[in-house]
Amino acid sequence: MVIALMATGAAIAVVAPAINSDNRDQRAEDRELKEDSEEDALESGLPLKLAPGISYYGPDWYVSKTSYGTDQLNGQPFKEDGGEAVPSWAWLQKNWTPLSATGLAVSVESQHKTTVLVQALKLRHVECEGPVPSGTLLRPPGIGDGGEVSPTVDMGMRVDAFRPVTRTVEGATLGAPYTRQVALDKGDAREFRIIFTAEQKACSFQADLLVYSKGKQYRLRLPASWGKDGKPAGYTFTVAPPHKPYKSHYVVGTATMLVAVPDTDIKWEGQGPTYTGSGELSYW
Repeated sequence: MVIALMATGAAIAVVAPAINSDNRDQRAEDRELKEDSEEDALESGLPLKLAPGISYYGPDWYVSKTSYGTDQLNGQPFKEDGGEAVPSWAWLQKNWTPLSATGLAVSVESQHKTTVLVQALKLRHVECEGPVPSGTLLRPPGIGDGGEVSPTVDMGMRVDAFRPVTRTVEGATLGAPYTRQVALDKGDAREFRIIFTAEQKACSFQADLLVYSKGKQYRLRLPASWGKDGKPAGYTFTVAPPHKPYKSHYVVGTATMLVAVPDTDIKWEGQGPTYTGSGELSYW
């Protein structure tokens, strides 16, 4: 195509560049190479991508080595995001131990072309030598639930057992040894609800999900907590068995205030307590 322009009385012919099919083909080839490179990176990486799940709502009760007496915390507000120094979720995570059971919900997505098999749990860095906390028993506020979710894969483990094995889970109770394998094809996603219990010792530990893919077994570290960005914030879990009696007892009442309650308002059934009082501020 020729465009004629007039400049100082003279016609100048400008030829517009033609579309280069070779350049177009090169761009397409570059895109394909990039996609292949990304695919190769996934194939050579971990078989599962982990993300926060929504089917586990946290421990029902926490315990502390510190005795807060019968009124030290009474009437203090429980703040949603108050940091580690005041009653809040960060304060609990920093200073308290889940009672009887802890766990997580994790969503997994398969990254490999071949079928990935999720097989079991495995513990690492287990420490169960410390004293069982007996200072304060606390029930935090309820956090609701995540709404309707697809059926989860439930598995658990008793951390302080002589030989911990992966077991089935019914509610928060461990059952028979877990013998299933969960098969995931590329792009498949499932949510796992995982429970860890303790009956005799207070323990800290880390945990892995055992996964088999392409003739190799992988151990994927399970996050004990997640950051606001959806990335792991820590990998160390803690859990403690009941120690009765506790020196002080608190629940978070309906006004999101910490309430001191007497031992007579705590009913024990199996490994867990139930609060039977009214949740009103008390100065007993």
